[in-house]
Amino acid sequence: MSEKRPANSVSIVIPCRNHAAALERCLTALAEETADLSLEIVVVDSSDEPSAAEVLRKHAGVTLVKSTRQLMPGAARNRGAAVAKGEFLLFVDADCTVERGWLQEAVDQLRQGRRAVGGPVLHGAPWHPIAVIDNLMQFLGLTPAQPAGPVQLLPSCNFGIGKADFQAIGGFPELEHVAGEDVLYFAEARRRWPDALYFHPDMRVRHFGRTSWRSFLAHQFSFGYIRAFYALELKKIHLDWGCRAWMVPAVAARRLYFLYSRALTHPQSLCYLIVLFPILLAGVSAWSIGFHKGCKTRADLSRHEGSLQDGEGLSKTSVVAKDRR
Repeated sequence: MSEKRPANSVSIVIPCRNHAAALERCLTALAEETADLSLEIVVVDSSDEPSAAEVLRKHAGVTLVKSTRQLMPGAARNRGAAVAKGEFLLFVDADCTVERGWLQEAVDQLRQGRRAVGGPVLHGAPWHPIAVIDNLMQFLGLTPAQPAGPVQLLPSCNFGIGKADFQAIGGFPELEHVAGEDVLYFAEARRRWPDALYFHPDMRVRHFGRTSWRSFLAHQFSFGYIRAFYALELKKIHLDWGCRAWMVPAVAARRLYFLYSRALTHPQSLCYLIVLFPILLAGVSAWSIGFHKGCKTRADLSRHEGSLQDGEGLSKTSVVAKDRR
């Protein structure tokens, strides 16, 4: 027998790993949101410290799902969605805060029949140069200036979907790396329902990007690696050339061109990219080195498995973590 849920009930799922201070900020912002609906908040914590549980003691009614093993973002969101009781699922990350009206806007869009909706990701620390570039390299173009309408990709730290649709897709692929699951997830959503992904500029969150050189460069390296290893929106020729170390500068130049061309319609972002170019160049270099490493690892694995086809990803067992607990 299926569980009866209140009409238009909402579950907000927050993955968290070693972000206790940020989680406090996130929950405080959510506490200020009001909407005419039944609401629950589910925090999925896979931290190696008890601090998240301590934060939740200050916020009554928040459900804690504790994992004894570290969960990647996709697995954490799936774990939260599995226990969520809402008709609608909203996802926001622990290192984000929602802007006033975020909850009501998200629910209004889903009530109108949108299958999946997301919105802008703003700077949480606009005064910090590393955090700004970290944000722009991930979310460039996701600003309130972008008009409402169908898009190819939504930010996984700011989107909502009906629980039935989330289950129909099968949840996020549980990859063995820290990113990439959102690209695969939304690609599947578009395959099932063309124009399913809807951007609305009033559904806003602020993301507090990385502020240390070490975490920033490591994160960008990981993004480049994952893009190549899982062949996300890449053709075989891109992967073949990416295996060549001497192509790393060309990859970096192509990445810079992509970022600046996207920023042309966003004057503030373009200004940031120009003024903070040395930081951007460092991040793009780390991304490009990671891309080369991902291409090499993928090529070595494909020779071992014999499982690649032109333009396709690795076999499912190589891409998806085997443990879907």
